[in-house]
Amino acid sequence: MATGPSKEDLETYWQSSRQYFDELARHYQTADPEYYKEFIKPYYDNPFRSMSSGKTGKSGSGGGKVMVIAVFLLVLIGAASAGLFFIMGNSESVKEKVEELTSDKDVTEQKTTKEKKITREETGITEEPLATDKTTDDNTEELSGEDNFIIGAKYLAEKKYDKAAWHLKQIKKGDKRYNEAQQLLESIKYLKKFDK
Repeated sequence: MATGPSKEDLETYWQSSRQYFDELARHYQTADPEYYKEFIKPYYDNPFRSMSSGKTGKSGSGGGKVMVIAVFLLVLIGAASAGLFFIMGNSESVKEKVEELTSDKDVTEQKTTKEKKITREETGITEEPLATDKTTDDNTEELSGEDNFIIGAKYLAEKKYDKAAWHLKQIKKGDKRYNEAQQLLESIKYLKKFDK
């Protein structure tokens, strides 16, 4: 015959008064080891019971602490990942270089010779083109392949496909950005076709 509280009483103590339950456990562990092994020890041995007691709102259980720590770590990792994403996404050195390159020079779109002829015919000008109408511009000769690539990528992001293509075409075949520029030029063909 059990000499201590009933199973229902123990369950109530476990959920509502953990401190009293622990005092009972210490008492019966020495006073009546058989009762302790049969009725009280299963509460401590079952990890799911200690996890479920954390759901009742009591803060004394180990399972509740583990859940709080796990949630805190997930939030911390998420915040660190978001911070890293924004830091890596906003690389100021590239933006500063693009702004520096585009602010010093007046970057204009060059028309092809065919477009110039059509424009002259439409306006009624029949004279030979002036020396300033050459297709090479002094400003663009100073730009390196890397600079042209950055400016072209900027225009591509702004959906100014003609300007982007012009800058990407200025990259010479031996340049380290040549292959990437060719890929972007292929992309521009499709973007022009499908972008509305």
